[in-house]
Amino acid sequence: MSFSSSSLLPFLITHTLFMAVTGIFLAACVLFAALSTRQGSRLYTLLLLVLLPATALAVTLPLMLPASRASLLLPVLQGVLIGPAISLAPLRHLKDAPSTWGRTAQELGATSCTRLRLLWLPLLGRSLTASLCLALALSLLGTLGINKVPLS
Repeated sequence: MSFSSSSLLPFLITHTLFMAVTGIFLAACVLFAALSTRQGSRLYTLLLLVLLPATALAVTLPLMLPASRASLLLPVLQGVLIGPAISLAPLRHLKDAPSTWGRTAQELGATSCTRLRLLWLPLLGRSLTASLCLALALSLLGTLGINKVPLS
């Protein structure tokens, strides 16, 4: 795949955004699974086990693949690989929260949307913000490997 210098910047921005959005979507799925199954501790342990290999593979994947393979599949795969890193901070706060809070709110008549808005988002606000910044930073770092694509 050859790029001109005028088409490289939009490609890199698109790649970064696809990678970040995929990672954030995967992290949201992990947090939803932790909230609905109450298995936050087990998910946290599993994510800790795959954190370093997955993040290292996400960053080095563009360097290992030939330039002709830099398609839409690459940022999606990189986003899936940075998902564990993005999920860890909110999941740690979620597993440390008493499980009775959610049940108490439910018994008091709070719907799932109300519990999310008034209980979980304020509790996880800072860690979600940190995860969003981490997603953007890892996406930019993962996109830097694309710069090896020859310009023509």
